[in-house]
Amino acid sequence: MKPTPEQILSALNKMIKESKTELKAEKVELGLVDDLKKDVEKARKEVEGAERVHKAAEKDNDEVNKLAGQYIDLKAKADKKRKDMRGLIDFSKEKIKESKALLSKSKKTASTIGKQLKELGLDEKVISSELSEIDKLNSTLKSLNFAFLDDLPF
Repeated sequence: MKPTPEQILSALNKMIKESKTELKAEKVELGLVDDLKKDVEKARKEVEGAERVHKAAEKDNDEVNKLAGQYIDLKAKADKKRKDMRGLIDFSKEKIKESKALLSKSKKTASTIGKQLKELGLDEKVISSELSEIDKLNSTLKSLNFAFLDDLPF
């Protein structure tokens, strides 16, 4: 039996519809593949950006650790210098105290010698250079202060 023209047209219509459906499915599949490719490319770029940021963070971290180490070393050196300086200041204050006592004693001795020279009728000029030196040394001692310590951070 031969197919009727209606059956042939019906079969052709059916084939065309199936063909269109397959084409639509292929277009959908191709569209999904394109979307996937775009998403993978976008993800690759994001990962590359994340890698750059990570490397920069590692570099910054290394620098921070280096600086922290330098800070610790400098702080240790500053603490040692501070301790040494306190020892020097204490020593210096003791020397100033001793010097003031010696100059005071020398001034009294010079005064006594001056009186004795007058009593003997001799000129006091013999000790004038020593009296002048005593005054200079006293002036120097007065200028020695530790006001700079007020500016130190400890």
